[in-house]
Amino acid sequence: MIKIIYGSKGTGKTKQIIDMANAALEKTSGYIVFLADTNRYVREIKYAIRFLNTKETEISGEESLIGFIKGLISANYDIKEIYIDGAARMLGAEISDMGSFMARLDAIAKAYGTEFILTVSCDREVLPEFIANYIS
Repeated sequence: MIKIIYGSKGTGKTKQIIDMANAALEKTSGYIVFLADTNRYVREIKYAIRFLNTKETEISGEESLIGFIKGLISANYDIKEIYIDGAARMLGAEISDMGSFMARLDAIAKAYGTEFILTVSCDREVLPEFIANYIS
């Protein structure tokens, strides 16, 4: 399953995704991973959550991010939730160009039973349909 946290820049998406990840520790039976492209929030993430800075691992583009995610899950099948703050920035893509990434992420979620929670800097009215479909 994929969940989307959306809104324009400065609306508190990062705080919301951090709060969700920290709260998930109470209910999730497996491991939680938090991906960001900065270390700025590392102290706000509870220590039991695996925090990874994608810039430090030189992830850029869809292929490397998808490969990285598959590698994480392959190395640890107990990863139940992966939080991604700023996927478009990590991909170096516009939100409108993320269709392939979202389809591949959805396939991974279904294949491994992993839940993905992403932030997207975009207002609801202009979200592409392939992203809007994941908003409940």
